Amino acid sequence: MMRISANNNSRICQRNATSGSHRGFTLLELLLVISLITVSLGLVIPRLNNTDSSTFNAQVRRAVASLTYARRMAVVEAAPQVASFYALDPQSPEYEELMAELTGNRDHWISELLTLRFQSDPNEVPENVDKVEITFFPQGGSTGGVLNFALNNRTAMIRVDPITGRIATAYNGEDPGENF
Repeated sequence: MMRISANNNSRICQRNATSGSHRGFTLLELLLVISLITVSLGLVIPRLNNTDSSTFNAQVRRAVASLTYARRMAVVEAAPQVASFYALDPQSPEYEELMAELTGNRDHWISELLTLRFQSDPNEVPENVDKVEITFFPQGGSTGGVLNFALNNRTAMIRVDPITGRIATAYNGEDPGENF
């Protein structure tokens, strides 16, 4: 064991008193803190800009899931099934009434953010619509068509084959025909 004498205590007090008078940060410490802040901002800022992209992708995936569900249910139940898509405008006078009617129903896809366009034939020009219904039949076919979604600079296309009922998705101008 080490004995502590009065002389040792006075030296400790002197060291603490002298080291306390030279407070401050070294250049290395400052550079380290600045570099940590820069790295963390580099990770956070792209995520903030990517929220529209994440929302858009989630909406498109939900639309594909709705179509897939209707297609499978048509075959399983041996009865036609309808997948409905609504692009609602929150400023519309009918908005509250439509939301109350549609909320909670699994058969409907609803979006307030995305622009919805539809083509019954892939060769025609898509037109903006508020509502689209695609029917799937027990034999595997469907009414078919191409759903086009847009949010800011992002676009997606979902093609439903009228003969087979197959569903293909393409993002930002890709051709969904390659998936058939």
